[in-house]
Amino acid sequence: MLTIYNTTVPVKDQDQADRLKQICIDYGLPIWDDKDAFKFLYVFENSNFFCFEEKDKEFFILSDNRYNKTEITEQQFIELLKDTRL
Repeated sequence: MLTIYNTTVPVKDQDQADRLKQICIDYGLPIWDDKDAFKFLYVFENSNFFCFEEKDKEFFILSDNRYNKTEITEQQFIELLKDTRL
């Protein structure tokens, strides 16, 4: 079953990274509190992923899909989020 915790969203630009961070803030999701946590890395274009890291229990942008989570769209993430009990 897909959840906000076992999926990842490919990030295409800084605007999308900023939107995803704001979604986390609006819904009270834990985020990595670091200046680079939601920075889109142009050097890794097409390799930026928004995801949840289980160890530290935080959302952030990662420069690869090293967790091998299921890729979904930003809209699909929002729909999953609406169905999630926080």
